[in-house]
Amino acid sequence: MGLVGDFESRLEKAVEGVFSKAFRSEVEPSELGRRLLRQMESNKQVSVGAVYVPNHYLVQLSGEDFTRFEGLIPTLQTEFAELLKAKARQRRWRFTGAIDVQFEADEAATLGQFEVIASHFASQDPAEVPPDQLVMIGSDRRWDLDGDKIQLGRSSSSTVVIDDPNASRTHAELVSRNGEWWIVDLGSTNGTLVNESTIKEHRLAPGDRIKIGATDIEYRQADPGMG
Repeated sequence: MGLVGDFESRLEKAVEGVFSKAFRSEVEPSELGRRLLRQMESNKQVSVGAVYVPNHYLVQLSGEDFTRFEGLIPTLQTEFAELLKAKARQRRWRFTGAIDVQFEADEAATLGQFEVIASHFASQDPAEVPPDQLVMIGSDRRWDLDGDKIQLGRSSSSTVVIDDPNASRTHAELVSRNGEWWIVDLGSTNGTLVNESTIKEHRLAPGDRIKIGATDIEYRQADPGMG
């Protein structure tokens, strides 16, 4: 069904049948949802180790359309925020603060016209955006992924030091590419496994298990939603 289809289905249930009657004319919530997603993607910013997308959205409607939508604005705000979060989780993007979707009437717009303006409103405390992590299974050791390269190996100079005789001194590294983490084997003696398969390089997904020697490490992604 897709993200927008799921959104429409949830919204129709939320307003108990009012949906089909209230939105039979010029502007459909699905149109707004698609425009929100396009604005989120076109305004993304690539940073070291992450891709950030806008967290503030202003939906401008004609006066007549705004009047029709007004009673459902609280529901639309909730559903649009969930739609944006779902897309961000799917693409592994992050928000820099709580998602805020606002509506306003634009008296210069004609019936059926609308605009969506997306903005980045950064949190005052950057630490509120948590980094992705590596977690060693069976221990309390964990490492924040806050650079563009993270080296794993037996060497004491590695970011992730693996005290395992079957690990090479410079065994593998995590590399940030367009906001996604890839693990790359560095010609190790015994190889690097992800989810029990030997890899040369592999794009990590949340929950992936990296095995180096007898050591298991899980990749955990931060929740992109804020607030």
